[in-house]
Amino acid sequence: MTRTLNAYKGLTARNAKVFLKDKMTIFFSLLTQIIVLGLFLLFIKNSYANGIESALGALKDRVATKDIDALLNSWMISGVIGTSVVTATMNALSVVVSDKESKVDFDYNASSVKGSVVVTSYFSAAVLCSLITSFILLTAGLIFLSVTGALLLSFTDILLLYGLVVLGSVSAAVILMLIISFFKKNSTFSSFSIVISTLVGFIVGAYFPISELGETMQSVVNLIPGAQITALIRGVLITPAVERINTALGGLDQGQFKEAANQLFGLRPHIFGAEVDTGFMLLYSVIVIAVFIVLNIVLFRLSSRRKA
Repeated sequence: MTRTLNAYKGLTARNAKVFLKDKMTIFFSLLTQIIVLGLFLLFIKNSYANGIESALGALKDRVATKDIDALLNSWMISGVIGTSVVTATMNALSVVVSDKESKVDFDYNASSVKGSVVVTSYFSAAVLCSLITSFILLTAGLIFLSVTGALLLSFTDILLLYGLVVLGSVSAAVILMLIISFFKKNSTFSSFSIVISTLVGFIVGAYFPISELGETMQSVVNLIPGAQITALIRGVLITPAVERINTALGGLDQGQFKEAANQLFGLRPHIFGAEVDTGFMLLYSVIVIAVFIVLNIVLFRLSSRRKA
C-alpha cells in the first residue's frame, strides 16, 4: 500500500512538473485568457456599458458608473476563470500524449507500477495544475475588484467561488482524460488543443453572453458542464452588482433591469426552453463527472486487456 501511494505521489509530482516547468505550455494555457481580457478592455466593456446606460434611459443617473463597471468586470472575470479550468487542464494532460509518443508508457507497463496508479496520477496532476492556474487568476481578479471598489462579495461567496473552480477543474479533467486517451501523437493533440482553446471562450460566454445565441445553440452549449459551472461562477460574481443597481433604481423600473440582466448574462440558463436553477446545474455537473469517471474506468480496463 505504501509503495503504491509513493508511486502515485511521485508520478503526480512528475506530471505536474512537466507542465509547470514548461513556460511555453503555461503561456498557451493562458493565451485564451489574455485574448478574453484584451477583447474585453478594447471593445466589449465599452459596448455593453453603453448598452446598459441606453437601456436605463432617464434612470441612468441613479446608477453609479462604478456599479456598472463592477457588473461588467465581474462578467469578465467569470469568463477568464471559465476558460482557465479548461485550457489549463487540457495543456496539463498533454503529458499523456507525450508519454505515448516517446514510449514512456511502455516503461510503465514493464514496471511494477499499476496502470491504475499511472492513470490516476495523470488525472490528479491535471486537476492540480488547473487549480494552481485558476486559483491564481481568481485571486488576481478578486484583488482587482477590491482595488477598484467593486468587490461586493461576502466571505462565503468567495469560498463558494473557489469551490466551483475545484468542481470545474475536476469536470474538465475527467472529460478531457477520456478524449485525450485516444490521441497518440503530439501533432494531432496540438490541433485539437487549438480548436478547444478557440471554442471554449464562446462555450462559457466569455466573448458574449450565451443568451445572445439562438435557442437551439443555447441548449447545446448549456448541456456542456463547463458552461453550467461558469454560469454558477458568474452568478456568484455578478449577482451582488445586479442587486446594488436594482437597489439604486428603487423599483422605478419595476425590477425590469434585474430581470433583463439575469437573462442577458446567463444567470438563468435555458435548456430546450426550460430555465434551470443552481441546484440543477450542480446536480447535472456532478452526474456528468460520475458518468465520465465510469467511462474512463471502462476504457482503462478495455485497454489493459488489449495490452495483456
